Amino acid sequence: MTRLRWKLLAAMVALVVVTIGASGLFTRRVTHDQVKRLLIAHNPMATGEAVGPIEDHVRSTGGLAGVDAVIDRATAASRCRIVLTDPRGSVIAVSAELRAGNVSVDEADWVTAQGVHDGHREHLLVQVVPRLVHDAEGRTIARVYVLPADHLENPTEEREIAAVDQRLVAIFAIAMGIAVLLTVVVSRRITRPIEQLTAAVQEIGRGRAPAHIPVTGRDEIARLAASFNAMVDAVTEQEELRRRMVGDVAHELRTPLTNLRCELEAIQDGLSAPDPARLGSLHEEVLHLQRLVEDLQELAVAEAGALQLQVERIDLGATVTRIAAAQAEVTAEDGILVDADVTRLRQVVHNMLANALHHTPDTERVLVRVTRAGASATVSVIDRGPGIPAKDLERIFERFYRVDEARGRERGGAGLGLAIVRRLVELHGGRVWAESVEGAGATFTFTLPLASS
Repeated sequence: MTRLRWKLLAAMVALVVVTIGASGLFTRRVTHDQVKRLLIAHNPMATGEAVGPIEDHVRSTGGLAGVDAVIDRATAASRCRIVLTDPRGSVIAVSAELRAGNVSVDEADWVTAQGVHDGHREHLLVQVVPRLVHDAEGRTIARVYVLPADHLENPTEEREIAAVDQRLVAIFAIAMGIAVLLTVVVSRRITRPIEQLTAAVQEIGRGRAPAHIPVTGRDEIARLAASFNAMVDAVTEQEELRRRMVGDVAHELRTPLTNLRCELEAIQDGLSAPDPARLGSLHEEVLHLQRLVEDLQELAVAEAGALQLQVERIDLGATVTRIAAAQAEVTAEDGILVDADVTRLRQVVHNMLANALHHTPDTERVLVRVTRAGASATVSVIDRGPGIPAKDLERIFERFYRVDEARGRERGGAGLGLAIVRRLVELHGGRVWAESVEGAGATFTFTLPLASS
């Protein structure tokens, strides 16, 4: 179990213990008061034993003088506490146990008693229905409130309160156990994804790709796990692309370098003469290496976002027509204005035309169409080649990716042209995609935002 889980578990258990403990003490206090009230309410004999002597004293003496002694005897007989007030609620006399404290009665018959008994401070708040005391002529001269006797010996009351305490202890013990169990489950549920995330990050630190973390629910931790899984996928994909790029660059460089080495060694060994045809072949290999290095450098700069565009407002249809008229049949709408770098736009169109011409028979022509599409201008290059399989359409713009698995340079070059097209179009705020029906040619399309007025 991790330190975080221990801390979380300890904090939650402490919160549960404090909350349930405070609730238990409050419930016990309230329950005791209610039990005492019920015992008094259901014991009319005790009430009668308290009120009867007071009424007899009033009728015999004609008043309440000397009533304290009567209250003490009534208290001992009824085993209850007695508060005597006038009809307006002012306290006249109380039982001996209450005389050292403060006793008051409000208009709603709530009796408050505060004091010290046997060295313990007491506070009692209870609502009691009073009994009226009448004189010989039937007039109400006082009210009697019979209160619970906390420290008077009352076996019935003590048994009832003890039984209530036992039930309360059992209920709160069960509640505590359930709460702690739920706390353990919840803390484990919260910390387990964090532990998995920590282990996965450590795996990445060791250079290994971790497995996906299970995502359950829609809370913040679930979103964090989903984001981490997406990051792992992206890192894995980038690592795979990096390895593949290294292999592709090595492959692309190996072929011309091997040709150069073989030709030069043949000339050195006297097996062939450095005639113009052989020197031309060597020059062609050098030019291929130069183009490859330049394409790689340009793609790296574009992907790093360091390529600076010299943007100007142009008529897209007229510009594309000038670029492609000698190589393709162009159809363009008039007045399509965009903000673009003409040099980079020429590079995009040339790369797309070169790809289309590679796959179009000599008897056919490549078609180029420039149209509007909502808030964007669209340029489509349509070839008459064999088409692209559906499984390759999504990857056709990746660097070094070619449909031809044999990777022959005579059928598609180094595989960087379309990757450069995608980066340049994205730098202009557009997008590029390919569509194809296998056996019926392919259409490569890119968009540029229309110029704002």
